[in-house]
Amino acid sequence: MRVRLVLVALALPLLAGCGSAGTTTRLPTACPTPGLLAEGADLTRHRPGPVQDLTTLEFDAKLTGLSGACAAGRDDRSIEMQLTTGFSVERGAASDGRSVDLPWFVAVLDRRSDQILSRQIFVERAGFARNETRTAITSAPVTLSLPVGENRRAADYRILVSFMLSEEDLALNRRRGPR
Repeated sequence: MRVRLVLVALALPLLAGCGSAGTTTRLPTACPTPGLLAEGADLTRHRPGPVQDLTTLEFDAKLTGLSGACAAGRDDRSIEMQLTTGFSVERGAASDGRSVDLPWFVAVLDRRSDQILSRQIFVERAGFARNETRTAITSAPVTLSLPVGENRRAADYRILVSFMLSEEDLALNRRRGPR
């Protein structure tokens, strides 16, 4: 028994010397899981008028995915989350030009109450090459600063991404369902 204690006592200074002086190993930062708002993941625009068919379609866009990462913020009192969003866009027969603007937002919700804590609005421009009717783009990274501490953890947040929809856009998405 005494031999084991001596070996452990001799090994401790050696283990303490591992790693660089003055640095500590940091564990990965917990990150809230972002999601797409199902009713807001599609944006279809037609020319104004009584007929809405393929001849009046300006564009049809979809949110295709999210990616991101988190890091500890200042004094470990916040989480800095970087998020990018993927879009797929199809240009319609009634399109005027080679680009469309896609209005979208990122909302931070309190998971416990579903109260919206913040919302950032963006516009992504999707460009089409000559004779191109489909394109896929990725947004610039969006940075969210989420306070954490004794009363709030990363799991207390919900991050939702959606297109900015008019009442008519939302009604169309509800009628046709998720795609």
